[in-house]
Amino acid sequence: MRDIMQATVRMHKGEALFKAGQPVNKLYSVHAGSFKSVLSSPDGRQQIVGFHVAGELMGLESFAMKTFATDGVALEDSEACEIDVGILERHAASSPALQHQIHCLIGNRLANAQQNQFALGSMHAEERLVRFLLDLSQRHRARGLSPDAFVLSMTRQDIASYLGLKLETVSRLMTHLHRDGLLEVMQRQVRITNRDGLTALLTPPEHERIARQAPRRHLSGLGARNSTAHG
Repeated sequence: MRDIMQATVRMHKGEALFKAGQPVNKLYSVHAGSFKSVLSSPDGRQQIVGFHVAGELMGLESFAMKTFATDGVALEDSEACEIDVGILERHAASSPALQHQIHCLIGNRLANAQQNQFALGSMHAEERLVRFLLDLSQRHRARGLSPDAFVLSMTRQDIASYLGLKLETVSRLMTHLHRDGLLEVMQRQVRITNRDGLTALLTPPEHERIARQAPRRHLSGLGARNSTAHG
């Protein structure tokens, strides 16, 4: 993929690299800085559906649609390398290795979207935030950066939008994690001080798992009694 990258585009904080509805003539690889993907509804509501750090590809989810589905907005002064879609397709047609790389990228993006959907539908607010921080940590590690100390380029409001939470909830949870000795938080600087303790928050205690399953068992039993009564 790096062999067919073209010009580097420099963006200031808040500028849109691409906008929803524009033709997908180019894909973009984040060279420096970070971006967010913003999905908008016809009535003006917005939802952040992704964050992209250095080394990650943007626009791939719109590759088959021929138009961008989201806005790609710089979270800070950033740089992105252009990848011409026509050149990419021609190279992929003659390179099984490049085809495999594209398939892997698309598959990983789909798997991540499914995991995000699961988190929004089944996780508590604290679990969503912890999962987000650990995922961001892992993405930094994969690119040779520190997995334990990093700067959040996105605002608390951005994080709240992405996690489907309120701004106040995100701020309160960050304070609690800091107070409990799991994180050190100074404005946007974050340092993970107890990774095992943070990870443990994604595994609820046995009594919580039982409580979550209890309503389903109760309804199941109620249905069985009703069936018996009708019989």
